[in-house]
Amino acid sequence: MALTGLQKELRSAVLAARNADGGWGYQAGKSSRLEPTCWALMALARVDGRTLDAEVLRQWPTDQRWLADVPGAPANIGFNGLAALSLMSDPRGSAGAQLIGRLILAAKGKRLDQSTVLRQDNSLQAWSWVDGTFSWVEPTCWCLLLVKKLRRQLGDEAEYRIRIGEAMLRDRACLDGGWNYGSSNVYGQELFPYVSTTALGLIAMQDHATDPVVLRARERLEADYASEPTPMSLALTAIALETHKRPRDGARALLSKHLSSPSIATSTLARAMGLYALTDSADGRTAFTL
Repeated sequence: MALTGLQKELRSAVLAARNADGGWGYQAGKSSRLEPTCWALMALARVDGRTLDAEVLRQWPTDQRWLADVPGAPANIGFNGLAALSLMSDPRGSAGAQLIGRLILAAKGKRLDQSTVLRQDNSLQAWSWVDGTFSWVEPTCWCLLLVKKLRRQLGDEAEYRIRIGEAMLRDRACLDGGWNYGSSNVYGQELFPYVSTTALGLIAMQDHATDPVVLRARERLEADYASEPTPMSLALTAIALETHKRPRDGARALLSKHLSSPSIATSTLARAMGLYALTDSADGRTAFTL
C-alpha cells in the first residue's frame, strides 16, 4: 500500500514520540499513558500492514490487576477497555484482553436515586470512568464494545451487561439524536450531542443499525461532524462511519486538512488517531468492528 505524504508524516511523528518504555504520552516527551499508547499501536500496525504487537501493554504496570494509567490514581475503566481492544488485535494478547474483560464485567457505575433534575433512569449501572462513580457515555461505549467482542468467552453475564449498557445508551440519547457526555437533559433543558461521543455511541451500537436511536444518531453525526472539526472527533467520525458502512470521504478529507495545517498544535494522540482513521484496513476490518 502506497502511503500519502500526510500518512508518512504522521507515521514518522508517532514513531518519534515513542518513549523508552515502549509507550506514548499525550505529547512527545510526556509519560506513557494508556489512551495514546493504544492508538499509536493500532495506527502503526494498520499503516504498516502488519499484525499488532502489544508487548508494551502485556508488560504494562498493574494495580489490582487493572492496567494502571496514572500511578497511584484509581484505575481508568474506560481506557482499560480500549487497551483490551488493542490486545485483541495481538495474537499473543488474548489472555490479557480476557482478564480485563472479566474485570470490566464486574465493574458497575454507581446506582443513584431518581431525581427530578434529570429525565433518565438512574438505576442503570453501565460503566464509569473510575470505580464508585456514575456511568458515563464514553467509558460505557468502550466497555460495551469490548464485552460484545468477548461475549462468547465471558459467558452469560456478558449478555446481561450488554443489555444494561445498550439500555443506558438508549436512555441517555439526546432528543434530536446522538449523545452528550453524560445526561441528555438537566432542569428541563435538552442538552446537545457532541460529535466524539455520538461517534463512540455508534461504534458501540453498530450491531443495531436499524434501531431508531442509532438511526437518529447516525443522521446527527453525518450532519454535525464538520461543526466540531478537531482531529480526534473527525477520526472517531470516520471510524464510526466505517463500522456502519457509510461514506466517510468527507470526514477524512476534513481530517486531512486539519492534520496538515501548520497552525494547529497537534498532540501525539491526535496524530495516532488521525493516522488510524486515514488508513484503510487490508482486510476491511478494524479493531472496532464486531
